[in-house]
Amino acid sequence: GRCFRYIFLPYRNNNTVAEKNSSTNENTVKSTAFCSSVWKKWCLEKEIAAEIENYEPTQPNSLLERFYAEIKNKHGEDHEQESLTVMIKNKGYKLSIIGDREFSSSKQVLDGKAKQLCLAGRGKRPNKARQLSEEEEEILWKSEKLGGKTPQSLIHTMWLLLTQQFDHRGRQEHHGMRLEDFRIMKGDDGLEFVDFVEGPTKTRPGGLNAKPRQFQPKMFQTGGGICPVAFFRQYINCRPRNLRASGPFYLSIKYYSGPGDEIWYKFQPMGENKINTMMKNIISQTTLKSSEKRFTNHSARKTLVSMMKKANLEWSSIAKVTGHRNIQSLDDYDEADEDEQRQ
Repeated sequence: GRCFRYIFLPYRNNNTVAEKNSSTNENTVKSTAFCSSVWKKWCLEKEIAAEIENYEPTQPNSLLERFYAEIKNKHGEDHEQESLTVMIKNKGYKLSIIGDREFSSSKQVLDGKAKQLCLAGRGKRPNKARQLSEEEEEILWKSEKLGGKTPQSLIHTMWLLLTQQFDHRGRQEHHGMRLEDFRIMKGDDGLEFVDFVEGPTKTRPGGLNAKPRQFQPKMFQTGGGICPVAFFRQYINCRPRNLRASGPFYLSIKYYSGPGDEIWYKFQPMGENKINTMMKNIISQTTLKSSEKRFTNHSARKTLVSMMKKANLEWSSIAKVTGHRNIQSLDDYDEADEDEQRQ
């Protein structure tokens, strides 16, 4: 038979912690850590043990009643309902603080607090990101915030196209991309398309239960003045020669170039913060900047869902493109535009 040799490394607890954390989304870890610190601070002020997982079932209920009723943020204002539950949801307690009857009275306090917040106008999400209408996107093209005439407009266009065509999320996915993740291919019909080899993402983080997309999105050649493949090829040709086959996808812009300089970007990856403010930079110095709508990087993704919805695609088909395993997760994207509201 075949002999296998195993090498056992010394156990280190910090390795185990790191591996556990890697199975949880980075933003979830940060949110949980913040909420946990609020809980611990409140317990410290009240001289109460914060380790709720060590309490007997009869003890935490009255404690949570006080917590829900008293807790405020640093400005002395009430927290949102979601924040209240997250604060002790991941503490590892053996009972459900929301579902089990041992916590019925504290749940009543939480429910009452949520109703008060609703009456006060909280939870309406007035600052949520809005999608771009066709007219608004046209403004960006006409004002040359999108296109291929400048290094800025070209990198803006790359970001928007990759977000919409490949459903890339915020700065994490974009910052981690590399040029070698993409290939320019040609279909049987002779049309070119850009193919993307996907790695782990927030929506599809990998792991033991990883399920690949049912199909891989592609960015197809359309011809005309706004051709995704043409912009992609232009971006490659404007990169430093040694970075035209591999390297970080997003490169920093060369703001000072000589006449006729065809290299628009540096031997330096674009920073996460720069990527995180991409939509803010795109709408700057346009009429969209002064709009009552709030546009963020997430707006590009919401615009993608809106486009597919207008094309009368089923939610199940849209979820295949976005990679959402739960169709209900798309509820946040189901936002009627002004034309739909008029109808």
